[in-house]
Amino acid sequence: MDEGRTEQEWEWDALSATALEAYRAARRREAVHLWRRTGTIARGFPDGDPRRAASENNCALAFLIDQDHSTAVQALSSALAAWDAALAWTRGMAVEAAGRSSLYHQRMEQRHLKAFGDVRRARHREFLTGAVALTRFNLAIARLFLDDDNTADHLLTTALKEREQALGPNNREVIDIARVLAGRADADDDDSRMARYDATIQKAAGKQAPDVLDTWRREQPMDMNDTRRMLAAGYLTAIVHVRDFM
Repeated sequence: MDEGRTEQEWEWDALSATALEAYRAARRREAVHLWRRTGTIARGFPDGDPRRAASENNCALAFLIDQDHSTAVQALSSALAAWDAALAWTRGMAVEAAGRSSLYHQRMEQRHLKAFGDVRRARHREFLTGAVALTRFNLAIARLFLDDDNTADHLLTTALKEREQALGPNNREVIDIARVLAGRADADDDDSRMARYDATIQKAAGKQAPDVLDTWRREQPMDMNDTRRMLAAGYLTAIVHVRDFM
């Protein structure tokens, strides 16, 4: 692989993590500046690379921050299309052999390498749907500001299901999505629906999973390979903060 391209890949990872940290700390201008830099880098990645979708999502948050909701809808819709291409990319991604605890399992994987690879690719695809869920949530928020409530509600319920399936019911972003859904139910005077989402929130908050940014910093592969590319895109996709839409 081209050495300059690989250097840009490392830069994308570092800038995306710094941008996400800045955004969470309400340093919006810094975050947007860094996301735009990563967006420029990502446009040099091959079609289908999941980091392109992550960058499209992250750059679109600038429009939500500026309350340009129409442009945000366009940008986030484009990001969803990029995620479709990324999910297709996983079917051909290179997968690394997993470390096995026994010689038996090592030999089994070597004998059935294609089957093991396909299973791992399916898991990677499921993981990436958790990032798709955040783009879907961001798009729902933009749609709400345009009074497209029916579309927004569908996006929100789908996002919650995707995020739970991909990263588990105790994920921090599951709480964020469920809170908006609970608020929507409250506005509709639908007590049973609100109670259901409140229960989701309480369950997640009771034993909250590790933060995704911390997990990325702890578990990122040391080599630049397709697994790292996939994990970077999944962990470094941003969800719009409540302060930017309440």
